[in-house]
Amino acid sequence: MLFTSPLFLFAFLPVLLTVYYLAPRSIQVKNAVALAGSVLFFSWGEPLFVFLLLAGVFIDYRASRILEPGAGYGNSVRKWVLIGAIALNVLSLLASKYLDFIVIEVLTPLSPWLHWEVAPPGFPLLLGISFITFHRISYLVDSYKGRAVPPRGFLDCALYIFLFPQLIAGPIIRYHDIGAQIHDRRHTPELFLTGFVRFSVGLLKKVIIADPLGLLADRVFAMPAGELTPLYAWGGIVAYTLQIYFDFSGYSDMALGLGRTMGFSFPENFNRPYISTSVTEFWRRWHISLSSWMRLYLYIPLGGNKASAARMYLNLWIVFLISGIWHGASWNFIAWGAYYGFFLSVERLLANSRLADIKVHWLARQALTIFIVMVGWVLFRSPTLTVAKDYLAVMFLLAPAEVPYPQPWGLVFWNRDIATMALGACLACVTLPKWARQILPSLQDAWSSNPSPQGFVGISAQFVVSIVALTVAAAGILSSDYSPFLYFRF
Repeated sequence: MLFTSPLFLFAFLPVLLTVYYLAPRSIQVKNAVALAGSVLFFSWGEPLFVFLLLAGVFIDYRASRILEPGAGYGNSVRKWVLIGAIALNVLSLLASKYLDFIVIEVLTPLSPWLHWEVAPPGFPLLLGISFITFHRISYLVDSYKGRAVPPRGFLDCALYIFLFPQLIAGPIIRYHDIGAQIHDRRHTPELFLTGFVRFSVGLLKKVIIADPLGLLADRVFAMPAGELTPLYAWGGIVAYTLQIYFDFSGYSDMALGLGRTMGFSFPENFNRPYISTSVTEFWRRWHISLSSWMRLYLYIPLGGNKASAARMYLNLWIVFLISGIWHGASWNFIAWGAYYGFFLSVERLLANSRLADIKVHWLARQALTIFIVMVGWVLFRSPTLTVAKDYLAVMFLLAPAEVPYPQPWGLVFWNRDIATMALGACLACVTLPKWARQILPSLQDAWSSNPSPQGFVGISAQFVVSIVALTVAAAGILSSDYSPFLYFRF
């Protein structure tokens, strides 16, 4: 079930919220309603594997009872239980997402020397398996470290994993972040209204900007290399650069808004990444929950910045190679991870050299960062490394000219496409002056973790904005084709 489907917007969500708020005030009852709705949400797309996931979560819960520092088990037992539980989760991820890739790309080329052949098993890719696995691993590690509020029972643990706003495409939320909220949280009109605003704006970003630009990017990337011109190539990657931002940040806005309508406060996942003036800053602003997860559960355990310089650079490469692999079972994702590992290492190296004293205008640094990010998105968007290589060759005028005459821009990029690209670029890349950000201060509560009580004007403004955004987005949904969120496939 998609957040953008009429079934979700006009049936599932209204019914769930109505039942949720009509239920008794007991937090256990409200948690049961939220869990039942979340399991139904997941089973709509995975009716068979929902039971497998429930069984896996139950195993994690039983393991966490052993892993808790005060559970009375020895350190050796706790350590081996942690290793076994994490291994079980990783193996489930490998079987669902990577086994075909390993067989086709690794074992098949070795078959003449191994003297045996293995056929790809063709296991189905479970919906949101990468996000779910990271949630479960963080729950286990935080239980072992004593960082998480212990769940009162299996239902608390299941609600953390299945909570539908963040189930399919994040943000990646640690049990440490919402464990206390599962036990006790507030339900106020301010939270509900600001959550509704946040959800409506996210839906608008997805439907009005991301989806039209996605169709444009698909047209360009579907063109044979011989018909692709540099102008088309640059236009296509600009469209995709904006599409993936508005698609994924729009989903995150919707997830945070839906969580807030039920009293949950999730950590932010985006902070205007395209205004970054370095690649390092970009990764502090883009998919913040993934970056935080990688730093806490991978980079720091590997030694982080406290290791030697050589080991620190190696740690960066390892983290981003794993980040690339996490996104997909393909060589282009591995190359994408290595690409960012290289630039982050270069930036760290320059920061520790005399070149760090050279002053460069922030606009030039922002332009260079966006350029590096756009080239990286070619690797990310292309289905194979060969396609990415050919696309980059056209972008940088390195491909032989096969088009006999200049192709008219308007054959691929229509007026609406250009207007949408211009709007998206302004919203994503231009920093508004302070006075402009304060025109409607009441709307800023939708992005505040602690919304303040609003007067009649503030409440009216929030309500009007959310209704207008929801109406426009709904009209766009009903008049367009099916368009899933990009990160659903990860």
